[in-house]
Parts: sequence; C-alpha cells; structure tokens
Amino acid sequence: MGCSTIMAPHNCYRCRGHDRWISIAVGNDEEWKALCKVMGDPEWAKDEKFSDPFLRWLNQEELDRLIETWTVNYDCLELMKILQEAGVAAMPSFNTKDLAEDPHLKERKAFSLLEHPKFGKYYVLSPPWRLSDTPVEATKCFPDIGEDNRYVLGELLGMSDEEIEELRERGVI
Repeated sequence: MGCSTIMAPHNCYRCRGHDRWISIAVGNDEEWKALCKVMGDPEWAKDEKFSDPFLRWLNQEELDRLIETWTVNYDCLELMKILQEAGVAAMPSFNTKDLAEDPHLKERKAFSLLEHPKFGKYYVLSPPWRLSDTPVEATKCFPDIGEDNRYVLGELLGMSDEEIEELRERGVI
C-alpha cells in the first residue's frame, strides 16, 4: 500500500543503481497529468481506474508497480530534476554519503567534521539554525557507549551511586 491515506501516487520508487530510490507525491489532477506527460503518456495511465484521485488511491498498489517500471530506468537525481521541472513533487532518498556530499547541504554547512577521541574524524549534524550575532556550531562527536550512564541513571532517574555500580558489576550497563 502507498504512503498516504488520501492521495496516490505517493510512495518511494526504485531507480537505476543499487539501493537508489525517489519519492513521488501527486496531490491533484494537474500533477497527475504532468507525471503522465513526463512518463510519455503511457497507455495504462489512461485506464478508467486511474482517472481521478480517488480511483488512483483505490488502485495504488497496481499504480505503484506501473510507475516503478518507469522509474527504474532513471538515475534518481536526474529523475528528480525532470519531475520537479514538470511540477511534480519528487525527491531522492539519500543515504549518508549522499547527504554529506549534497551541494545545498554543504552550502548551508549542515555537517561539521569533528575528531572523535577513539574513532577519528566523523561528520556530525550541525545545528540547523543560523544566528547572526551568536554563531552556533557542533563541538562534540557522539558519546562513547555508556558515557552518560551516571548522568541519565543518577541525575535524571534518581538512582544512587551504589545502584548504578551494582548495575555495572552485573553487566547491565
């Protein structure tokens, strides 16, 4: 079943390449016509069962399969550009590498390269806001496993040092 309870197509579709996907969301008939045009007006799209938003939603499993027979022929970034230029909401599903190398996210400084004391250099998510008079930046990599146990268990949950030590001795933490 698709990803929406009110519109179809609205799902992630396979693209060319290993584990490459694009999400496409069609919210009205105008966007549906634009999608059909970009797909080359396939004969199946003229079927009565896809003639209005409700029928497309009722038949979304078949619709998703048919759309995916088209999307698998395209690179997800190429397809995003084609669809967006036609007025269809579309965005690739990015993996971590894609996100770290995305030109827009680089320009926005969405990631900071920090040094972890045990594991070396890692990209971490930077704070999303930009303040002109009070610059904010990421200053710490991820914590070691258990690094914050004493704070969480002791200060937040109210456990005594003895209780925390007992958990450590039993191998719970």
